[in-house]
Amino acid sequence: MVTAKKVLWAESAKKDLQNIVNRVALKSPERAKEVLMAILQKTSTLNTEYHKGAPVALLAKEPDPYKVVMSGFYKIVYSIVAETVVVETLYHERQEPVVG
Repeated sequence: MVTAKKVLWAESAKKDLQNIVNRVALKSPERAKEVLMAILQKTSTLNTEYHKGAPVALLAKEPDPYKVVMSGFYKIVYSIVAETVVVETLYHERQEPVVG
């Protein structure tokens, strides 16, 4: 049985989400809302589905496990710290992640 964890957003992830929505809204405000809702829906499932993410090779040596899930074209990177899932960053799959 999977135990539920609390899901928190790092400030950097909140900024990433805002940047994504703003960028998409330049072309289509309606599409921006769809992207926002899809990302929020996906992250809301991390409280019980945190184990389903794929490991992040770039961060394999970090003390807390980092995993990634997709929402459309966006990668959601999160860490698992005790009883908390922390959404760390979001980025388009064509981008290189920024670490640190």
